Amino acid sequence: MVIFIGYETQVIKLTAQQDIYTIYLNESIQLLREVVVTPNDNLYLFDLLIKCRSKASSFQTNAKAYYELKTFRDEQQIELVEGYYNAAISGYELSGLTLKAGRLAMQPYDNRFFASMESSTAITAMKLLSNNSNFPDSPLELSKKEMRKNFDLSLDKKYVDDNADSIYVISYEPVDTAGLFFKGTVWINKTNNTILKITLNCHHCKKYPFQPIFPGDTISNVSFAIAKTFITQQGHTIFNHIDFTYIIDYRSRVGEAYAQSYSIKSNAILYAYDFRNTFLIPTFNVTDGAYSDYRKINAMPYNDFFWRYNDEYRLKDGDNSNELFFNDTYSFTNKTIFKSNPLMKSKLFQHPYIQWSEDRVFFKDIAIDTSAASPSADVMADKYNLGVKLFVDINTYQDSTSIFSATIFDPYVSFYHLPIDNKAHCFINMYFDICEIERRKLESELKSSLKDVKQFEKIYQGLETRFQLIKTQYLKDADRGTNEPEMKKWNTFIFDQLGINNLAIFKPFWALGER
Repeated sequence: MVIFIGYETQVIKLTAQQDIYTIYLNESIQLLREVVVTPNDNLYLFDLLIKCRSKASSFQTNAKAYYELKTFRDEQQIELVEGYYNAAISGYELSGLTLKAGRLAMQPYDNRFFASMESSTAITAMKLLSNNSNFPDSPLELSKKEMRKNFDLSLDKKYVDDNADSIYVISYEPVDTAGLFFKGTVWINKTNNTILKITLNCHHCKKYPFQPIFPGDTISNVSFAIAKTFITQQGHTIFNHIDFTYIIDYRSRVGEAYAQSYSIKSNAILYAYDFRNTFLIPTFNVTDGAYSDYRKINAMPYNDFFWRYNDEYRLKDGDNSNELFFNDTYSFTNKTIFKSNPLMKSKLFQHPYIQWSEDRVFFKDIAIDTSAASPSADVMADKYNLGVKLFVDINTYQDSTSIFSATIFDPYVSFYHLPIDNKAHCFINMYFDICEIERRKLESELKSSLKDVKQFEKIYQGLETRFQLIKTQYLKDADRGTNEPEMKKWNTFIFDQLGINNLAIFKPFWALGER
């Protein structure tokens, strides 16, 4: 079934032999095609908008959601952000997003990268019926008095939908066109006073939620073209989807020899599509400081099983362009973008989450603030914290169940306000190794005992308790790496499990002058 606001519903028979369809829609039967309304005659349009707002539902529900963002400079794509979320919905508003899986890819343009760090956050923050300090104003967020002062309304047309409801199409134009207000169109079900769709457009906006990444950069202009649609669920009109397009005129390295101005266009879509089932979210709490899309995606390891086999909703075209862009040899993806690369000569983003590997970690490379003044507390344990978390993601496809896990060092909760020497490096790496050993045990036990995905939470809680106990025991025994006998005992345990000899690598107990 194909449903599009303002057009007749069509039922299309799909066949297994055809993947791509071209469908032509017929406009709904018009009751009134063109209407001329004088300023004194359109007060009922303002009343209609106010009535829709007053009757807005606060019904809360959850759904799966698909998010896609593509950024272009001229005609060249330079960015892809794609993700699946559990969406929290409250009436017309999208109230929250919890990441299930995400991926991103970037390509350089003139040796520059452009990153849409928080576009999904901006989409979530943009409310339909309340003030948005980082966006231009629209009629639906204003009082009737303010609405009449700042907007002109006109009835473009009205028609009857498939349910015999009267649909009004109302255009709104701001009195002040200097960039503080949106202009657009709103589709209203006059029969039950609900909003079906709204478009919000603004050129040369004075309010927007974007900031330059680097101090020497500036944003000279922003334009929006936004569309929101709503659907009925359990008798309530709620958020369904948003198209979010913006154009940014960007100036980089202002005042330098390599200063440059260019225009960037980003097309984003967020679509809520399954209101009966939600994703089983990975057991990994992203720290509040990691608010951006990029950091959240970096925090979660790339799950190849999910992206290869999931049969969830996604936008597709004949060329499968997202897969091509992600796998392009010129693309830097979330598999590589947070590591050092030849183009940038360093990590593109500082303080990334670190997944365990046999490579040794050095705290100064992964911690956010080890040089700050020590806390006033005399308790030595209060002067450091090693934030290592377990990531576990479970996915099913047909008859297959995938259990994917990883050990992650979280830089946003980690600090070490003590001298960083070989003992500290050895102590920290052994702690990371012990967590990895426990992760492997956990994954093995889950694979052997998990018969039903619904049992996961109960089984995992028991294993997580054991994980916390062994971490606590190591911290007590090692005493920040100063207890040589205990460090040797734990080093033997790690060597037997992982084949890594940290004492030989860091030599924390060598006497001065010993070779």
